[in-house]
Amino acid sequence: MILFAVVVLLGTVLTVNCETHSLHYIYTALSKPVGLPGIHEFTAMGLLDDRMIDYFDSEHQAKVPKQEWMRERLPADYWDKGTQSRKSKQQWFKVNIGILMERMRQNDSSTPHVLQWMHGCEGETNPDGTLRFVRGMDMYNYDGNDFLSFDDKNGVWVAPTPEAEATKRKWDNVQVLKEYTKGYLENECIDWLSKFLNYEQQQPRNTSPPEVSLYAKTSRVDADVVLTCLATGFYPADVVLRMKKNESVLTADDGLISSGVLPNEDHTFQRRDRVEVLRSDLSAFSCEVVHEASAVSVTRVWGGPSVVVHPTSGPSAVVPTPSKSRPSVGLDPPTKTHSLTYIYTALSKPVGLPGIHQFTAMGLLDDKMIDYFDSENQVKVPRQEWMRERLPADYWDRGTQSRKSKQQWFKVNIGILMERMRQNDSDLHVLQWMHGCEGETQPDGTLRFVRGVDMYAYDGNDFLSFDDKNGVWVAPIPEAEATKRKWDGVQVLKEYTKGYLENECIDWLSKFLNYEQQQPRNTSPPEVSLYAKTSRVDADVVLTCLATGFYPADVVLRMKKNESVLTADDGLISSGVLPNEDHTFQRRDRVEVLRSDLSAFSCEVVHEASAVSVTRVWDSQSSSDSASDSASDSGVSSDDSDSRGPGSGRLLLEPVQLMF
Repeated sequence: MILFAVVVLLGTVLTVNCETHSLHYIYTALSKPVGLPGIHEFTAMGLLDDRMIDYFDSEHQAKVPKQEWMRERLPADYWDKGTQSRKSKQQWFKVNIGILMERMRQNDSSTPHVLQWMHGCEGETNPDGTLRFVRGMDMYNYDGNDFLSFDDKNGVWVAPTPEAEATKRKWDNVQVLKEYTKGYLENECIDWLSKFLNYEQQQPRNTSPPEVSLYAKTSRVDADVVLTCLATGFYPADVVLRMKKNESVLTADDGLISSGVLPNEDHTFQRRDRVEVLRSDLSAFSCEVVHEASAVSVTRVWGGPSVVVHPTSGPSAVVPTPSKSRPSVGLDPPTKTHSLTYIYTALSKPVGLPGIHQFTAMGLLDDKMIDYFDSENQVKVPRQEWMRERLPADYWDRGTQSRKSKQQWFKVNIGILMERMRQNDSDLHVLQWMHGCEGETQPDGTLRFVRGVDMYAYDGNDFLSFDDKNGVWVAPIPEAEATKRKWDGVQVLKEYTKGYLENECIDWLSKFLNYEQQQPRNTSPPEVSLYAKTSRVDADVVLTCLATGFYPADVVLRMKKNESVLTADDGLISSGVLPNEDHTFQRRDRVEVLRSDLSAFSCEVVHEASAVSVTRVWDSQSSSDSASDSASDSGVSSDDSDSRGPGSGRLLLEPVQLMF
């Protein structure tokens, strides 16, 4: 599931907001080479607003720019240092993927294993043009499953699986790692994001002329047709578009509807005007487009009713079938966001490797897999116990038939794209589709639609996406224009897509969240540890008590000195009860004490639900600090720490790492 794992990790960065910008770095390492063209043992890429800006792979061993402005604005030593950093990361991944395989008792001669790391930030533009930090991400994925992530708000690592607990404990013990990670996400990353955006916006652009088409499609009224004029691919944005009837310019009074000028994903623009007319109208209809910057003036004439475009079936997958009834649910507190996403991946041919299927499909609820299908097993199956228990057999039967139908749809369409792009059958090609929605909980427990995504990628590049706000398909590359024109011509397809994203998807998201929250859970006892790590003050140590993995959330944690309970007056700091990603909870209390203090320090944890009472004692004489004195002694990887970034002071190109 190599390609699959890539999509799962990328799933959290596909949302686009015109006022929000993002900078992400994604690393992917395989446990062994697979001998397929284009699939490297190690790859690293940088993404600015989901467009690739730099790239490195284990075959070519060089970090290279993928945007002209990156090549022009950044000096040679930036790329030299970046290349050395990527080579160092490649070795780090090689060592750590071995550590994880050994920890999980996996045979290195069997299925290839995949370790991925993604880190970066999102910033929102302020009125003065500066960027405000919105959120950061630093997460690891192993064999397509979440492994470890950084909780930036609370400054702790979160382990969603038992296998990651050892790494979590180790990394939580190194304060400098958490400080660097938090500082990188909230400051250095935003600084680099601002700098890159500035470089991109200052890049001189050649003018680009519009591609103009005038076509008709059937209306809901049998006697009418909808006449549409599309101008796309032009730069800069200033354009004149006039639809005419017998040389008279049509206006809103005539029923004309205009999209206005909209951005394409390749930094060009588009505009689409339409009007509904009688099939029997024998007037001369035309569309005139003037783009002064590229000295282009184009007129298209409609040939009359004989060239009406009738709706075609389009991708059958777009027509959703979920129930329209919205269940009443008691969700999380207001402002909490949830997501439901479906991801499909199809290969142009089988690759003959275990675990890499020609077709796969998965559903994700809040980035946790809830169902799965592949071309080998040919059955849609639940991946969460509550899915298995709450959904009837015919749900899975219908889902299996739907996935089989999608598999055939992908097989046909990947062939169409290969033929369109004149590609050789001997090469491996990949077509992917991701669709879903995000909803925000309201005070009454219902979900409010926030955003939807419906997008296609081909061979790792954006191919087509649905602009939900304006109800149009967006084609970022010329090869997708034919599909865009065809799908834009099918009104029912756009209506279904918009309706699914804003309504049906939200309904299913609400339903699944309700099922998940109603799932009975066994109690889970806490795992308790008490340890010390070095303080910034040489004479002190920071004593920490961690209780994690317990359910339900009610817990008592007391840190004591000579049997006296410590409080905030003694300098005690508590995280409070925090959620883990496996629906259990954790709490972490800490206090700074003198190394020379010979008092008896202990931590008592009581979890009544699981009938557990645990006391851990710290022996200041025999216990050594469990955290190292510095990042370098702990195996921290900080290859770019000497690089100078935007602004004053040292800036890291990427956060530091420890060994797993």
